[in-house]
Amino acid sequence: MEVASAAVEARRSAAKDRDSSPSRVAGLLSYAILLGGVIAMGVTVYMVIVSYSSLLYADGWDEVGAAVYGSSQLNPAWLWVQHSEHRLIISKIFLAVDLYWFHASQVFLLVSIFAIQFLHLMLLGWAMRALGGWRGALWRTGMGLAALCLFCPTQWENFVWGFQVCFVLPCLFATASIVGLLRYWMDSRQPGRRPSWAWLVIANLAALGATYSLANGSLLWPILIAAAILLRLRFPAALSFVLTGAVSSALYLFHYMRPRWHADPVSSLRQPVALFKYLTAYFGSSFIRGNFPVAAILGFAGLCLAAAVVLGFWSYVRSGRAFAVQLVLTLVFCLGTGFLTALGRLNFGIGQAFASRYQTVAMLFWCCLGLMALLYATTGERNLLVAVQVCLLVVMVGGALRARSPIAGARLHGFRLNRAAMSILTGVSDEENFKLALGQNPHQIAAEIKYLRQHRLSVFADDAYLQLDTPLQSSFRMVAPEECRGALESSIPLESMGASALGITGWAWDSKRQKPPVQVIATANGVITGLATVGEGKPAIRAANPYVKSDWAGFAGYVRDVRPGTPVNLYAVLGENPPEACLIATVDYSEVK
Repeated sequence: MEVASAAVEARRSAAKDRDSSPSRVAGLLSYAILLGGVIAMGVTVYMVIVSYSSLLYADGWDEVGAAVYGSSQLNPAWLWVQHSEHRLIISKIFLAVDLYWFHASQVFLLVSIFAIQFLHLMLLGWAMRALGGWRGALWRTGMGLAALCLFCPTQWENFVWGFQVCFVLPCLFATASIVGLLRYWMDSRQPGRRPSWAWLVIANLAALGATYSLANGSLLWPILIAAAILLRLRFPAALSFVLTGAVSSALYLFHYMRPRWHADPVSSLRQPVALFKYLTAYFGSSFIRGNFPVAAILGFAGLCLAAAVVLGFWSYVRSGRAFAVQLVLTLVFCLGTGFLTALGRLNFGIGQAFASRYQTVAMLFWCCLGLMALLYATTGERNLLVAVQVCLLVVMVGGALRARSPIAGARLHGFRLNRAAMSILTGVSDEENFKLALGQNPHQIAAEIKYLRQHRLSVFADDAYLQLDTPLQSSFRMVAPEECRGALESSIPLESMGASALGITGWAWDSKRQKPPVQVIATANGVITGLATVGEGKPAIRAANPYVKSDWAGFAGYVRDVRPGTPVNLYAVLGENPPEACLIATVDYSEVK
């Protein structure tokens, strides 16, 4: 008997060891995935910092549009006025705060975008616990996946372009609205418990916030109404969504005008094949850029998986899996957003679906599919969590290997903006580069630039503007040329207020600090007459000069009021406290001509 008992105990111990081994592996992998999500957040912060520009970009010029014509950014008429197909009331309030309290520097907007995504991450993490009951390794894995998707650098436009606060707000509001609805539903399922109306208030207010952040927020009303009916919520609860949605939609459409430069939705519906291609590229480009066939295959696979998940809606409702219902409703919101975008943008071609700004919605789509995979992996007798975790790690590693591409895109965007800022500050006309950076000619925003200059906003709030026309030694301490390296690569004759000017390019290196200099300045007779921004990609310079440790040592800028026979000296600005000037090159305008 003792021998038999010992054998049984040994088998039980072995079985316990086998059961605990996958748990330990899953625990370790969950920490690795969570760390990967944190690293993605850090990479995005780095990307925002190195590509920063205080110059307004594209639609961002609307930030000063009202002020130019004597109105206030907080004027109800301006807040309500249609922007393309959107009514950006909440987003415009962010723009007004940046203008009035932060000198239109874009810092407030960029920090707000990051904060919104972080709040979205926290809300998803809370929903995993409150609606899904996730704990331990499963919760950590879900949080790591959500962090990766919400902060993936592929959506770089929305992180480095302040105006894009309007793009990240609807996703946060959509999640908040759906969570509010489902918390009310969960409370209503509890016997003898009256559900709190506070959850319905949150759901309605969040849907209103999404509606007046971007046009796709209006999709939440049919989603919430349909969900309320299918979940068999009490009649007053469903009625709250119907009434609020009806009033909101009526106000939204009051005096609404379809933008003429966008595709006619009716005409787009007559092109189902092109619409489907746009959708597959919209979602498939999360993993591959610029290769439509591969992106289309991946997008098609994602759409098929999403359809399978949505078709399981009733089983999630019957089993009371609120978090699975949340993922389904969020997927419908993402799919609807992609479809609406395709309807209105089809005339721009399939390539437009690859725009990085659409990746905020696309990555939320893939996040929901990944979280659903985790849910399936831990449902039933077989625990496949480790297998799903390994797949997620492979995706993370693949994303890390491709991260340089979106970061390079963001840095190039920032450099072009800063180069255009040098043109604005010095008054040197360079329409070709200005259009490349901003997509418009300087005269199109001349009034806005004048307003910024008068009120010392945006680029005119920087120290660089105050340095112009001042003696070099009044602001900088001179250091020996040995402390820097660099060269002038090109100097092109231009004009500034009818006077001769130069466009200059080259590279510079801070030998002491082993990094690119802060900026490059130009002087004539010891007075600062030119400014150049540093940060252009120059991998060939790094390859040819072993002491250069960065690919981003190129500079470009402008020098005004140049005269034949008066040499122009170029200095690299090293450090900041105190700033030092180090001579890197000299150019004579007579030789240029």
